[in-house]
Amino acid sequence: MDVADNTVALVTKHCGLQLELYQKCVTQNPENWDIKCITQKRALAKCSEDNVPIIKHVKEMCDPFIKDYDACVMKNQQDPTVCLESLKRLFHCTEEHGKLPPTGPPRADAASGTSDAKAGAGYGYRGGI
Repeated sequence: MDVADNTVALVTKHCGLQLELYQKCVTQNPENWDIKCITQKRALAKCSEDNVPIIKHVKEMCDPFIKDYDACVMKNQQDPTVCLESLKRLFHCTEEHGKLPPTGPPRADAASGTSDAKAGAGYGYRGGI
């Protein structure tokens, strides 16, 4: 299982309800989901940060790039293609900081429903997610 698959598995495992509520809201509000579903989006983001260490780490390390991209998209809503360079910088940051250390993050064990907490011990995260 690669990093992305493992991350999705952990989000689904720990934040399934928040993910389901966000998906339902988006489906029910196709025209203005970005406005109508902000509460569900925030709940999913918080749960993910609290329960999936790699997400918090990447968000901390790439915060300036996230803010730059978000600001660009807000400023250029009529033509978000203007923000491709900001998006590329954000992508490169997530690629750099989303790599696993040798021990890897806690893994979702589908058979037992447990996670391997020791595997993430070497992450050095602040505040623990």
